[in-house]
Amino acid sequence: MGASDAAEPFGAGRSCLVVSAGGAPDVAAALSRAGFAPAVVEGEHDALAALEGGGFAAVYVEQALGSAAVSTLAAAAGQRLGGAPVTVLGRSGTVQEAVDAMQLGADDYLPPPFPAGELLRRLARALERPGAARAAAPGRLLGLDGSSPAVRRLHAAIEKISRYKSNVLLLGESGTGKEIVAHALHDRGPRRQHLFVPVNCATLGRDILENELFGHERGAFTGANERKRGLFELADGGTFFLDEIAEMDLSTQAKLLRVLERNEFRRVGGTGKVKVDLSIVAATNRDLEQAIAAGRFRHDLYYRLKVVTLVVPPLRERREDIPALVHAFIADFNRRSGGQIAGIAPAAIQRLVEQDWPGNVRELRNAVEGACVLATGEVVKLEDLELAGRPAGEVAAPRRRAPGPRRAAGAPAAAATPGAAMALAPGATGGAVVEVSLDGTLAEAERRIVLAALRRHGTRARTARALGIGLRTLYTRLAAWGVDPEDAGSA
Repeated sequence: MGASDAAEPFGAGRSCLVVSAGGAPDVAAALSRAGFAPAVVEGEHDALAALEGGGFAAVYVEQALGSAAVSTLAAAAGQRLGGAPVTVLGRSGTVQEAVDAMQLGADDYLPPPFPAGELLRRLARALERPGAARAAAPGRLLGLDGSSPAVRRLHAAIEKISRYKSNVLLLGESGTGKEIVAHALHDRGPRRQHLFVPVNCATLGRDILENELFGHERGAFTGANERKRGLFELADGGTFFLDEIAEMDLSTQAKLLRVLERNEFRRVGGTGKVKVDLSIVAATNRDLEQAIAAGRFRHDLYYRLKVVTLVVPPLRERREDIPALVHAFIADFNRRSGGQIAGIAPAAIQRLVEQDWPGNVRELRNAVEGACVLATGEVVKLEDLELAGRPAGEVAAPRRRAPGPRRAAGAPAAAATPGAAMALAPGATGGAVVEVSLDGTLAEAERRIVLAALRRHGTRARTARALGIGLRTLYTRLAAWGVDPEDAGSA
């Protein structure tokens, strides 16, 4: 079927799922003209319920629903619909937005205003590849490519652990691929025929997180006009992935502990017990034992989660894997986006190997995908990396702590100026200074420093590298503070 023949009903007898708070009328109309029957739902929960019935040829998800919803729906579509393509409907059409969509598991990204001809051309091309999987080929773990000793040990552990329905605790720095490992444990395990549901605990406040996890009964609070099934209930029989578990509120931790101990919970505002059968995979980049000592994490929950513990190595401990990772990311970009990138220049590969990657594999993948999007030929060159926001002059350098006064063991710390402290940030000699009140909270101090760094470095990618955090973590922080990432700086 010619992709350009938009008037011919090549979608006759097939249905597409469109997930959009506003209904995406232009998208629904374009699909209808091509003969598809668009099923339009407004939110994540309705979409998950629709996916349980299967039968969709393609799925369109509005990016405005948020990264957690996009990631969950992409995972659910992959498991319920096999090779059905998942397309994210963008908000602003930036390169960074497109890269973010791919990182969340989408097959394609469509910038606004969603022209009908382009939408149908892409859909026809995607449907010409029946059975094309969203993720990497079976047996491969995209992002964990390579043959370093650290990766070989990790692969061996995944193969052993995935045979069982055990709870697993994943430890590792931001961007190392903990969610990839969680997916692998599910996809190879006895629960692979059921849903894999990921939730990032850092992106939602306590009340919203509990409502998402446990659901609510009708009348539980103002606006609760109908019963809502929680994600635990939707994931029954499958695997639940709790990312950034250390950020979960203590009261929510107590309720999670009940799920782990008794395989049951109550919906918000409910009295009846809901039974579930789940495997929990939790991940964090923090020291949980330190959090326990500080009273921020329950020790009983910690021991329930760490039936098996896996440490995902940072990229600096597997630098020899970078060439293999780069080639895998290029191949994946070509497969998902219909790209024609044949390879990467030796000078560009060398530069990537020499780079410091504080955001680990996630940051490397972003850089490679951005360079592929902006490449002017079939080979990614050094200048393409520069255009993608990775200055060619930046080479790996050991990261050192900021210098400070030394004191003898046991000596008291120097007295601080009452009410204020100073933190390095953009502008003065060796940096600038941001005044942080000692009467304020740690969260407010973090906010001031991050926003000051963003003003200094100008782009989100460079800010994340300078702060030593992943780009996704930076986006999460900005969203939590009510700062629109698209207004916070250009990628």
